[in-house]
Amino acid sequence: MPSSRKNSCNETHVPASIPEDKAVSDDSSRTSSGSDGEDGTFLEHPRGSVGQGRSSISSFSNPQRKISTGSRKMSTRRKLSVPLAERINRQHSQDIDETLHDVSLQHTQVASVEKKDFAQEVRGTRDINNFLQKSEVFLDLAEIEISHIVDKMLGMMMKDPKETVTNQELKSLIFTDDTYTQLTDNIQGTISKGGKYYDWEQTWLCSAVTIPTLRKRHVGIARLKHRCNLGQKAEEVRFFILILCPSEVKKTKSALETGRTFATLFSDMGLRHELLTAPTVEEFKESMRKTTEMFAEHQAPPELNGGPGKPDPNDENKDTELKWYQFGYGIKEDLMRRLPYYLDDYKDGIVGPNTIQKTTATTLFLYFSVILPAVALGVLNSSNTHGKISVQQVIVGQTIGAITFTLLAGQPLVVVMTTAPLALFIKIIYTIAEDFDIDFLAFYAMIGIWNTFFLILYSFFNMSVLMKYSSRSTEEIFSNFITIAFITDSTKNMVKTFNKHYWSDSCYPTTTGNDASNPLASAITNITATTAHQVHPHECHPDVCFLSLILMLGTLWLGVTLFDFTKTPFLNKRKREILSDYALPVSVVVFSLVGTVLFSGVQVKTFPYNPTSNVFQVVNFGALTVGSVFGAMGLGFSLSLLFFMDQNISAAMVNSPDNRLQKGNAYHWDLLVVGLINAFLCIFGFPFLHAVLPHSPLHVKCLADTEERVENGYVKDIVVRVRETRLTNLFSNILIGISMLFLGSVLTFIPTPVLDGLFLYLAITALYGNQMFERIMLLFMEQAAYPPNHYIRQVPQRKIHTFTLCQCGQLLVLCAFGFAPWPYAKMIFPLVILFFLPVRHMIIPLLVEKKYLSVLDGH
Repeated sequence: MPSSRKNSCNETHVPASIPEDKAVSDDSSRTSSGSDGEDGTFLEHPRGSVGQGRSSISSFSNPQRKISTGSRKMSTRRKLSVPLAERINRQHSQDIDETLHDVSLQHTQVASVEKKDFAQEVRGTRDINNFLQKSEVFLDLAEIEISHIVDKMLGMMMKDPKETVTNQELKSLIFTDDTYTQLTDNIQGTISKGGKYYDWEQTWLCSAVTIPTLRKRHVGIARLKHRCNLGQKAEEVRFFILILCPSEVKKTKSALETGRTFATLFSDMGLRHELLTAPTVEEFKESMRKTTEMFAEHQAPPELNGGPGKPDPNDENKDTELKWYQFGYGIKEDLMRRLPYYLDDYKDGIVGPNTIQKTTATTLFLYFSVILPAVALGVLNSSNTHGKISVQQVIVGQTIGAITFTLLAGQPLVVVMTTAPLALFIKIIYTIAEDFDIDFLAFYAMIGIWNTFFLILYSFFNMSVLMKYSSRSTEEIFSNFITIAFITDSTKNMVKTFNKHYWSDSCYPTTTGNDASNPLASAITNITATTAHQVHPHECHPDVCFLSLILMLGTLWLGVTLFDFTKTPFLNKRKREILSDYALPVSVVVFSLVGTVLFSGVQVKTFPYNPTSNVFQVVNFGALTVGSVFGAMGLGFSLSLLFFMDQNISAAMVNSPDNRLQKGNAYHWDLLVVGLINAFLCIFGFPFLHAVLPHSPLHVKCLADTEERVENGYVKDIVVRVRETRLTNLFSNILIGISMLFLGSVLTFIPTPVLDGLFLYLAITALYGNQMFERIMLLFMEQAAYPPNHYIRQVPQRKIHTFTLCQCGQLLVLCAFGFAPWPYAKMIFPLVILFFLPVRHMIIPLLVEKKYLSVLDGH
């Protein structure tokens, strides 16, 4: 019992500063009620709560006795401890308040930074030399505290009178608090071996700070006289690098990038004897230069043995590479590669998360993006051939040819349709047939058969292997040409509308206004203007012009806005993806209703459609002479070059490594399939078709799951997975065939300006991820806004612009032949595209080194 009482008393913890006898005497004057609640059996205490102790035990052991002597004494102390506990709590709270008054918060973040590759990142070596030339080097500093070291360095680094920032302001940004003991931003090396060992590299420490008010960058390197303890994880520092960088600089020259350069250098060098013993600043800098060059040579990858387009003699697959030159080997390999995935191509359009929605949305995208241009090109072909090739023939040929290609092709993501270059070629064929008095359809069909003959030869002799010479540069030049063609066609249509309904001379007489000095002349002028509007009421409609402009730009605006809706914070992720997937069909339907329902009083131009029952009629080959048959061979060869380049370039852009496709390509087999399809179509007078840009790459984007990733501080969309399915191409072309049942009535609700907006939408969205377009934008951007992507890091800026200008020159040449007003000039258009291959590999390397071309022009 005594021991138990003693433990209970110790638990109440009466401070020693108050005598116990005083506490007892004070208690004797009070009347004890014997109530536990009055005695305060539960007390707040800094160390915890105090229990009831012996008093509870005594009460239960003897009910007749309210409290024992020992329990009374403990109860007395418990009474006295109440004000003492309050005083203790007040003192404790006061101490906490005083402590909190001196407490501040700091946010610490540790992130991994890649070391700079001096062999690949050409700016690494150049920047080191530039930094060393302008940097301040301090040898054998005797200071041992970080604040004193920084003071010493700032005194020498900030001598430029143009700099207005003070050293005190700089230190407030370099350090986290007024004690000047902890750096705000620092880079330090770490050592790890197989995940079993991890430690900090403590021989050097780099602080890279962004100072918004600085005018230029300042670098200081201090070699300390002794190993210094500059804080936690930096206890043996011998080199300290201080980098101060303004905010308005290129991202490749920011404080972090500059610090990364020096950190990589000191991490690779370690404590080299040359740096530790260099007696002068010049010798120290020279030692660093030599060390940088040595590491750059050590990191440099070995040159490829074979060169572009040549197999590496050390390649294990050398024998397989040589088999590509055997007859028919390419087709055999394509079929062996793709046939095992044939049934899987259908399953990929159904199975998987979010797959049904992607398949449905992509089907509608292909439906609208194919049928409307097909109708427009059908109208153009009908006008160029005086009705020999009509809109109905274009739709029938599209349905039959595209469905056949989808079922047989090795790469089902490629979209085939008739194109604007093919429409121009058909116009050339019609012109030649008229000039030499040849039956057009028979001559057209014979050209198509010769085209098929040459495509079969290309396939069996594995000519698509030449596409290894077709680099990203050629693909992007052709893609940008198609983009310009779409924009040009849309602009031409709008200019025609304004010329007819707004800029026409009949709408604006030569004399306008009121002449106060000659009322009679003014009255005659007004009568003339009124008469002009009465004589040509169908030609003077400004409302048609401006509604057409609204429909075209509105379709473009709504389509692009919905396409980029995933980048907005509105709705949730699922709904944003749905709106983005259905961007094109929604914009076409919405502005078709706006033009035909909301503004029904304005007669905007729509598509004509006059179906006939006699579609499948074989052309009359008997009308051809021997001379016309062999004359068709020359045009067939030129057409086959256009097919070869368009088909293979489109397929190459679909199979780009950026798309992460898994099932492989089939260039030779697809070229053979396209040739056979066109041989069938041309004998019925249906238009030619082949792979098309930008529909094919956009088809891949619609079926892809993407996510934004930050690479070196730059947000980039990365393709995670693509659904390689045949269903979208199949369903969309089946819908096009079904549309023929009601196409005549539906086309009256689709204004032609909506098609112009669709062309602009395809042109704008095709520029997403186009590296050539990105580099063209660099010509008009300030250097501080340059993205820190791979070619900015690894290629000198002058070489980047030189290569971009070379591409722009090739694009201008292509546009000169593609948009030439002379029909015969367009016949050599395919040869121009083919000519870009030797230009890329023989002429451009004279202007830009191959090591830079591999970065700029590689996938």
